[in-house]
Amino acid sequence: MQKRVVGSMDKGSRCLKILEMLQQNEKVEVSELADMFKASEMTIRRDLNYLAKEYNVTRTYGGAILPKSGSPIVKMGTFDEKRISHREAKLKIAKKAASLIQFRQRIFIDAGSTTRNIAKDLKDENKNVVVANNIEVVEACLQYEQVSTIMLGGVMIRISKCSSGDIAEQQILNYPLDIAFIGAAAVGSDGRLYDGYSPEARFKGRVFEVAKEVYVLVDSSKFNTYDLNSFATLNQVTGIITDDGIDKGSIELLKKYNTNLIIAE
Repeated sequence: MQKRVVGSMDKGSRCLKILEMLQQNEKVEVSELADMFKASEMTIRRDLNYLAKEYNVTRTYGGAILPKSGSPIVKMGTFDEKRISHREAKLKIAKKAASLIQFRQRIFIDAGSTTRNIAKDLKDENKNVVVANNIEVVEACLQYEQVSTIMLGGVMIRISKCSSGDIAEQQILNYPLDIAFIGAAAVGSDGRLYDGYSPEARFKGRVFEVAKEVYVLVDSSKFNTYDLNSFATLNQVTGIITDDGIDKGSIELLKKYNTNLIIAE
């Protein structure tokens, strides 16, 4: 039995709590949630409808369930090209990130909706070695004659076209990286970076163990938001690359953690 939540919560906080409950119990009920959050059943239904659009959550008559027992929560929009928001800003951020890559560097590019665009802006003459766990990144790198590409093994995740799990996490440790580019679903005001998918979050944490420099690419809408899984803190990253829509509060947050801010204009 879940404990009753004391005091009101905003939509974002409610939805994160609901996702946590789904991950633990694999189902939730509208009436139980309404009582827990001291909210109307109509409000909870709207929350569940939103989650069903954004995550791999299936709505039922009286609540919501995970589509498959034991499956992790997945943020669907991260991998659906038709639903990607802030596309222009993300392309600019990726191009700025690509400009940081130097001759013969060993680089990692993750599967984020912003980061995977870096592969389209590589310079063939730099003769880089690219390590990736995403099929689309690897395919983009194969267009270059002088870029070496390493695809990590592991369990393939259909929706993200990524390898994951213990094998991928162990393999990345075999490749000392000069520079890594990773995305984040959210940058919290607590100074932590979040991902909406637990296998990806665990993998991102491994990247920090082998990369000399780690740049996190996020559009400005991701600041002061949260998701299910924290994988690093701001003081662990070499820099944050974002767009010029970043607000003053987020800039102050980065200063607090001595995080290098790079704005793609």
